[in-house]
Amino acid sequence: MTTFARTVTIDPVSSQPGAPPYQARGIFSSDPFDIQALDGNIISDQKTELGIRLAEWAGMPSPCPRDKITITTEGKSIVWFVSDNDEDGQGGMTLSLRYVTPNKTMTDTRDADIT
Repeated sequence: MTTFARTVTIDPVSSQPGAPPYQARGIFSSDPFDIQALDGNIISDQKTELGIRLAEWAGMPSPCPRDKITITTEGKSIVWFVSDNDEDGQGGMTLSLRYVTPNKTMTDTRDADIT
């Protein structure tokens, strides 16, 4: 954990509504995976997770679905949402993360239909 962990910011919007964001650390991983559909086509997706050590979270609630996690990678901060959390029975927890693409609005002139 000490070698590969990175600092993340947790915004506990679901586990502690109204509480301020806090710093924590975990091991971030993102791997591709393929699913074969019934018609034989392959659907590709990405499995993104944050592994945490529960002993480091003493006194803090573990993140639950809908909490926001900000991870900075290569100088770029990306906000992820926790979609699931699973304890491994050995003092750790894996948080499944999902990135939500912001909706485009007509106030964004790049998407306006200019004729």
